[in-house]
Amino acid sequence: MVKTSMSFMAGCVLFFQLSHIPHDNWLWATIPALLLLLHQHTRIIAFILLGCLWALLQTSLFLKHSLPSELEGKDIVISGVIIDLPQHSTNKVRFKFKLDPHNNHSLPKTIRLNWYYSKQDPVQAGERWQLTVRLKRPNGMSNPGSFDYEGWLFQQQIAATGYVKQSQYNQRLSSPPPYAINSLRQSIVSRLESHLSESSQLGLIQGLTTGFRDNISTAQWQVLRSTGTSHLLAISGLHIGLAAAIGFFLFKTLWSMRAKNLLLLPAVEFAVIGGFLVALFYAGLAGFSIPTQRALLMLATVMIAVLIRRPIAPSVILASSLLIILLVDPFAVLSAGFWLSFSAVGLILFVSLNRLPSPRWQWLKIHGLIALGLSPLLLLFFQQTSIISPLANLVAIPFISLIIVPILLLASFMLSIFEPLALILFSCADSLLGYFWPFLQTLSSLEFASWSPKALPFYYYISISLGCLMLLAPRGFPAKWLGIIGLSPLLLFSPNKPDTGEFWFTLLDVGQGLSAVIQTNSHTLVFDAGPKFSDSFNTGTAIVQPFLHHQGLSYIDTLIISHADNDHFGGALALINAMPVNNILSSVPELLPDALPCYSGQSWQWDQVSFEILHPQLDDAGSKNDLSCVIKVSNQSGSVLLTGDIERSTEMLLIQRYADKLKSTLLVAPHHGSNTSSSSLFINSVSPEWVLFPIGYKNRYHFPNPKVLSRYQQQNITRFSTAESGAIGLHFGIESILGPIAWRQKHQKMKLRSN
Repeated sequence: MVKTSMSFMAGCVLFFQLSHIPHDNWLWATIPALLLLLHQHTRIIAFILLGCLWALLQTSLFLKHSLPSELEGKDIVISGVIIDLPQHSTNKVRFKFKLDPHNNHSLPKTIRLNWYYSKQDPVQAGERWQLTVRLKRPNGMSNPGSFDYEGWLFQQQIAATGYVKQSQYNQRLSSPPPYAINSLRQSIVSRLESHLSESSQLGLIQGLTTGFRDNISTAQWQVLRSTGTSHLLAISGLHIGLAAAIGFFLFKTLWSMRAKNLLLLPAVEFAVIGGFLVALFYAGLAGFSIPTQRALLMLATVMIAVLIRRPIAPSVILASSLLIILLVDPFAVLSAGFWLSFSAVGLILFVSLNRLPSPRWQWLKIHGLIALGLSPLLLLFFQQTSIISPLANLVAIPFISLIIVPILLLASFMLSIFEPLALILFSCADSLLGYFWPFLQTLSSLEFASWSPKALPFYYYISISLGCLMLLAPRGFPAKWLGIIGLSPLLLFSPNKPDTGEFWFTLLDVGQGLSAVIQTNSHTLVFDAGPKFSDSFNTGTAIVQPFLHHQGLSYIDTLIISHADNDHFGGALALINAMPVNNILSSVPELLPDALPCYSGQSWQWDQVSFEILHPQLDDAGSKNDLSCVIKVSNQSGSVLLTGDIERSTEMLLIQRYADKLKSTLLVAPHHGSNTSSSSLFINSVSPEWVLFPIGYKNRYHFPNPKVLSRYQQQNITRFSTAESGAIGLHFGIESILGPIAWRQKHQKMKLRSN
């Protein structure tokens, strides 16, 4: 069973590494794959093929319901059910929506919607609605090192995103079923928000109770990650196992109270069923996430083994759960939770192999070994791992598992029976967490709490994982300590960087906004930081900082903020707070800490690469767009001109002042390709080989303007946009230029847009 499950999983993983979806005709390969099962020596190959083909079948069925391109941006009336807990904020609500079967057959089955409102009754999970919506195909900002939103939508099998239009046709068709699990989850979340509205532990309690984690603050997440305790907020095997244990002892006690019951069914067998039902209830509260599914399947296997009175090896239980989850949802291999959940249990089995139990500190020792074993995955998915995780979890796991979770589980059960008692229990958990949280904060504040090494190429993580497994092997394992060699990339790896006289230019994909990074051999310049979308999300920390970390950069030499528009300025303050910045230049220095004005005449050289500010002059006047900082970066092979949001009047001014000096190899289009900019005279003066448009996908301004595109096309200038290409990079060598390199195309994995 172990070989079967691992082979099938390998097939699913291999399939999702493809950049494009194979034709459905490949499904005929199922026949020879089944024939390979007949021979013992080819079964592993057969299950790898079957894993690939199963993933292909499920993906093909999913993509048959992708949004037709002709319906993008059009008003569509649909009906369906809200299938998850809505995420409420100040003026909008976001939710997953499953369309009714009678809708247009070409529409997606599941979509993700935003509803912007002012006086709208909050929507609830399980409600059926008729809505007027505008949809677009899944799209996310595509950059090295940052979260792959488009890939996440694919993994969640969400085939379109969009928003609800205000319309007379919008109406609630029915309320949620009173006993549906999502209705119970919604009720618990709502009552907690009402009862604990002033508590800073609200998000933690909601997360531990229902898996709803939207109210956990960024600072709280950082504490959890630094201490290696974030797994406690992901309801998983630990929590489900605890719920099952509580149910087991409760049902066993109740069943044993009458001797006649024992004649009908042994107490252990009845208790196993009861424990599974309690675990099922808690997993439902958590929304049946992948870790809870894994735990439930393992519990179900144990229950069956007890009922049929046949022992089953733990490895077989784990492998069976793995296979069933992949048969239900092969997309699970794209989830970090899948890998962390199964790896954690697998490591427990591995580190316990051939080790005699030692009562003294055994639990802490095993947890430390598991923390080491999971480190490669944590570094791969989250770019950091906790050093103090064993110490933090020594206290946190028993406190959360043995005290907080039982209280919350009982409170959730009592909510529909005797609400006053339930609210008292929730308050008790809140108070206990309030006393416990400072302990984690103190550990998190230690300088050595967590470690974030330089970003590594994927293949190095294979070496690190093998090294960890060798070190975790039991005593007597041949050449065990050679595992240290496998870990060597963590210390020895040095990321590539430009040679002296070269520079690398990257226009980041920040949606409808601008941020660019110029790297020389030993210096880094960031031009603009992209937009701020909300208090919890900005591209400074979501896009720019992860990109710099991906490049092995830990600080910024100079940050230039061209002007104060949100799509250029919005991420700046968060970026400044997130990492060291030596110098800040801006046309609005008063809005930034320790900033100086940018003005024409400023120039410097880094590693034989020249930087020159061309605009504005100190006495220039005009709109904030026209006062944008303009900078030219050049070396022997070429140059880049960054212009912010300047418009025609400033373009004419630059032509008068600099004439042929404006000529550049690469131009980042002024004002994102607005028709107020990119005049023919300016294009002639710059005469670029390439022009890049920093724009959002299907942006509301319809940038770049068709007239602007025509003007560049007339001069045979090659055009790229971040909406289509993601981040765009060029390497300006001493004698030649490499690029443009489109991140989306170069690193494309299977997505809806490949259709």
